[in-house]
Amino acid sequence: MAAQTPAQEEFQAMLDKASRGGAPSNRHPEDANGGAEVDELDEEARYRERQMEDAMRAPSGGGGGRLNLPPPSFDSGRTTGVKGVIADARSFEQARREGSRKVGGKEGRINGVNGGEVEDALEALEEDEEFLEKWREERRKELERDGSDIRNRRTSPSVRRFGRFDEVDALGYLDAIEKVGRETVVVVFVYDIECAVSQVIEEAITPLVATHPEIHFVKVHYDDIEFDNAGVPAILAYKQQGELFANLTYIIDQIPEDTNFDTQALKNVLRKHKVI
Repeated sequence: MAAQTPAQEEFQAMLDKASRGGAPSNRHPEDANGGAEVDELDEEARYRERQMEDAMRAPSGGGGGRLNLPPPSFDSGRTTGVKGVIADARSFEQARREGSRKVGGKEGRINGVNGGEVEDALEALEEDEEFLEKWREERRKELERDGSDIRNRRTSPSVRRFGRFDEVDALGYLDAIEKVGRETVVVVFVYDIECAVSQVIEEAITPLVATHPEIHFVKVHYDDIEFDNAGVPAILAYKQQGELFANLTYIIDQIPEDTNFDTQALKNVLRKHKVI
């Protein structure tokens, strides 16, 4: 074979390269290197995008976990693009945390274990207990008053409701003059059921019972306290829990003969002896 000229050798080399699948490149070698740099930049951009996607991805499973967001400086002041999306996500996450705190606060108040509300809750509970205790005491007193109203025994006027003409026996007579306040005046009407004058005196006393509720009026049969029948009807006035200060036996003798006997006449006699 004859020796190939330089032109033939170059042509043969091109054919050999083409047969190996290669293709001539019109790019300058520096252009080829520049392409590699572009590929590297594209790869870096794709890598950063994957990082942002992973950071933005909420935990799966519906557990309501927190978003893994970049530091606040990464998207500070951004409203568009990827950083704007991250900024929106950050705002959402913050709002969700605040909502959780509010819900937690409500649950804490309901359960009575929220740290900021425990002291107030305890104070409110103490106030409720004090109110309940006060209510119980008032209710107890009310029941005692109601029970006292029901207990109206003839033998002992333990219910000293003034403004009523209580009839008593010997024991009730002693209770009436002794079991009262020291400042209470007790007026005892000693009567004889078979004596007409006793009925007249009782009719005159009865209006005074209502008009002088500060005085305790009682009546007792003379025989119950072994009182002398000759002195009946009589009015006995006591003070200082049993001290007799007015002994008006046969009260009718206290009324002037020229005076019509009535409530006013009896009232004048009682005033004269400082009973009323």
